[in-house]
Amino acid sequence: MLVEDAPKSRAPVKDKSPHFPVSDEFRNASYLKRYDVLCQRLVQEQLYSSATVIASPRAAISSGEYSELSDMTSLKTFVSLLAGHVAAQASRLG
Repeated sequence: MLVEDAPKSRAPVKDKSPHFPVSDEFRNASYLKRYDVLCQRLVQEQLYSSATVIASPRAAISSGEYSELSDMTSLKTFVSLLAGHVAAQASRLG
């Protein structure tokens, strides 16, 4: 998941959920933090084998600059696991 690295994506979000309680991890968390927590949960609960969250400012269109939020959702972790999956599939076919 690519999210624009901007002040609004890093600012805490107000919790407005009149019908359901908000998880402690999401209280006063930014959109970037919420996306990171979501992707970590998807991997931990084995719904996804891997997920990544990276933030990049608009100005990085030519430089490719980005930042990662955690080791579990880093681009390196995602690409490494994807490469392992591709290698395993290739060995089954080949």
